[in-house]
Amino acid sequence: MILKKSINAWSFPAEYSFEECIAAAKKAGFDAVEFNLDAGNAGHAFTMETTAEEILAVRALCERYGICPVSISSSLHGGRWAKADEESVAAAMAILEKQLQIARLMGADTILLVPGGMPEGITLAVSRENSLRNLRAAIPLIEGSGVTVGLENVWNGFFLSPYDMLSFLEELGSPVFSLYFDMGNMIAFSTSAFWCEIVGKHIAKLHIKDFKRNGGINSGGRFCNLLEGDADFPAVMAALKKQGFDGYLTAEVFRTDEAQPWGAFFQSVSEAEDTIIDYYNKA
Repeated sequence: MILKKSINAWSFPAEYSFEECIAAAKKAGFDAVEFNLDAGNAGHAFTMETTAEEILAVRALCERYGICPVSISSSLHGGRWAKADEESVAAAMAILEKQLQIARLMGADTILLVPGGMPEGITLAVSRENSLRNLRAAIPLIEGSGVTVGLENVWNGFFLSPYDMLSFLEELGSPVFSLYFDMGNMIAFSTSAFWCEIVGKHIAKLHIKDFKRNGGINSGGRFCNLLEGDADFPAVMAALKKQGFDGYLTAEVFRTDEAQPWGAFFQSVSEAEDTIIDYYNKA
């Protein structure tokens, strides 16, 4: 089993073009980049209006630099899957369809999707029911793409336990869905390695980040540089390896020191991933 280094395009300055982003990732030693479908506020973001020709041009840049387009994320879902009204469901489906198109044309095998959330007036039970129904309705579309949809745990009050993720995936009942696991998004209130033990076999893709608690769990804190927080990376990597996970570590991180040159920031993330991969290899 082999791990490779990846980084999300959100980690780069918004003004970077696709080529600047890809070139910087390559220079820093990354094997892959996760690209994003956004509202168009960054030079290296796909949008709902991006054409097939433009997508293929980005793929050509990846091939030229030797960078794998590992997956396609998006900031546009925003609780839409939790709703039942026709407009919200249609918008969610359109975003999903665009992500699948980008992934297929880029040669990425997975997209990231955030289910649930509790928009105003929607309870957790209703959010779950609507999300399950809407995602089941999307199965034929996903099957036709040949791309896997990875469901991510984020700070939207939906996946509060690894058992929530597991039961949701099982109730969907389709192999087109897997888990896009963020091992840093529960550190504020739980322990990452414990989640890996429970959901590890279903993880298609992995986000890594770090979080510094204000003491113990449920005491608040802040996201921080990799290896500077309370993420127990040796334990997480050992648990993932035991569960059979391999593939890419995608850092979804942001520069904490505005005075740090961007090149130095990318290099520091790359070197931190080297250390984390070493934990995995030694586990």
